[in-house]
Amino acid sequence: MLNFLIKILCLTLLVFIYCEYLIYYCVLLGCSWPQLSKLEQDFTVQPPKDANRKPLHVMLVTDTHLFCSRKGHWLNRFRREWQIYRSFQSAQFLFEPHLVFFLGDMSTDGESCSDREWNATVDRFQSLFSLAADTRLYVLPGNHDIGFHHEVTDGHLKRFQQSFQTPHVRLLTINDDQIHFVLINSVAFEGDQCRLCERADNELNEVVNELNRTGAWTKPVLLSHFPLYRKSAMNCSQPPLRSFKSLSEDPPLRERLDVLSQDATEHLLHVIKPRLAFSGHTHTYCYTEHHTTSGKVVPEWTIPSFSWQNRDDPSFMFLSITTNNQRVSHCYLPRETTIFWSYAIGAFLLIFYTLLGGRRPFCLLTCCFFRKNFKI
Repeated sequence: MLNFLIKILCLTLLVFIYCEYLIYYCVLLGCSWPQLSKLEQDFTVQPPKDANRKPLHVMLVTDTHLFCSRKGHWLNRFRREWQIYRSFQSAQFLFEPHLVFFLGDMSTDGESCSDREWNATVDRFQSLFSLAADTRLYVLPGNHDIGFHHEVTDGHLKRFQQSFQTPHVRLLTINDDQIHFVLINSVAFEGDQCRLCERADNELNEVVNELNRTGAWTKPVLLSHFPLYRKSAMNCSQPPLRSFKSLSEDPPLRERLDVLSQDATEHLLHVIKPRLAFSGHTHTYCYTEHHTTSGKVVPEWTIPSFSWQNRDDPSFMFLSITTNNQRVSHCYLPRETTIFWSYAIGAFLLIFYTLLGGRRPFCLLTCCFFRKNFKI
């Protein structure tokens, strides 16, 4: 009897380890870094002679929505944060990205929580997204971190900037390869001449001047929490792997709330001249293309949420990039329904095994099943 109970305990433990640990590796092994094609490189851009020929590997994540205050049940918060931690750490172990960009909405209610709650949330975020020594993480502000434009206070803005060292506009250059990333605080581009917008415009001009001073414009990557302007999800292509509801069901997107305004979008595309853009905020996947006044096409990927609080199938994106070439891939995490059914099937097999009273009847029944169905 004791041996039988030990076997049941071991089998239960195996089910738990699979559902809470191994399943993340099993699903993520279906992902890979996108491979660059020489036929797709931009021949108008000459890479520096001393540039590293290997692509830079970038991981892009957004919208974890960690709870700042005590809203929500503690078990739900613990569950969501464990899923985020396990997913990110598994991905980091398997793929070893060089850079990680987090595109905003780290918190659910950061615009309303106290300084003490905010600091505790930042500590939890840094623990969940702890990195290897040679990997760097950069964080953008989202509307749930500092508030929408009309809600932003100097105090909330200052504590976010102190927590993550983020100006309104930031130029990040990988020096060896001259790969540029422009990170913007999207709530600061309302265009209403407020102090916030004025500082953002000044910092944007400084970034553009710095890019011009390099002597070789290498088309930066634009990163923002709000997507660039589009009328609705009708402007999006469908996800590459999984289907979702009909796009015709989606209502029009609101400027300055769901997406950047059309004026701000045109201004950013005109002065930065990005080769591609990434954003978050909507919690859903979108690939769209923007046409500039000069006739150039700028592709944009909107990345779904990284949290099961917002989606049954969270995901993130990979970017392989060099000075004159890039390719993007979409990587999914385990569905929460898959984990649920894994537990359910494991529980059913354990009950079945228990009712049969041991290993021998269970094996005999299993052998009969396979002989009958597969003619062994």
